[in-house]
Amino acid sequence: MKQARVKRGPGPISLLTQATYRKKALPHLLKDFEKRCAYCLDPDEFRHPSQNHVEHFNCKLHGRKRHQYKNLMLGCATCNCCKHDKPVVNPYDENQRLLNCTDETEFPDHIQESSDGQWHALTDAGVYHLASIGLQERCHQAKRAERRRMAQRVYSLLTQAVHYQTYNPATLHEQVMGMIRDTLSLLDKFPPLVTDKGVMSVREWLVSQGIDPKLIASTANP
Repeated sequence: MKQARVKRGPGPISLLTQATYRKKALPHLLKDFEKRCAYCLDPDEFRHPSQNHVEHFNCKLHGRKRHQYKNLMLGCATCNCCKHDKPVVNPYDENQRLLNCTDETEFPDHIQESSDGQWHALTDAGVYHLASIGLQERCHQAKRAERRRMAQRVYSLLTQAVHYQTYNPATLHEQVMGMIRDTLSLLDKFPPLVTDKGVMSVREWLVSQGIDPKLIASTANP
């Protein structure tokens, strides 16, 4: 059984209609998707609330099925506009389809991220998904690349911080930790990292690289 990247809750109790689906579903989607776009993973920190779109995964459905909560996704304005009304399955190739993160995980089963922040498809489904939503465009790649560079820099600083704590005055150690704390606070607002183990925050990635979890915990802002 495939494991979903996003665990979807039950959603609104009342019936969703053309007139009410956005107002009723949006609070539930923001919670289920942790305020991140279902497709590019961008958090809502850097967009106006009106740019949190309630997107229909299968836009070809009609009637009640179209607005059922299980067919609704949280999307940023960019991804929603790019995806538009594209079919879930490519009518010319049944192996090419959109990936629903509430039914399966895109990363790393179908899509991997290279060191330059670019996403690369590993399957036919991944090819269609990336192309249909424009997820390889420069606007996305540049953001992911900068996030990855910053994460690597924090890793280097944390390694130095341990060294400074051992061999240098406490003041110097605290200066380094302060810089790390500020950087991680900013990175918390960036899209998560895509790794060969799936999607994870920069803090989780640092722990996976061998950084002491207690050291990571000490960087949390009060």
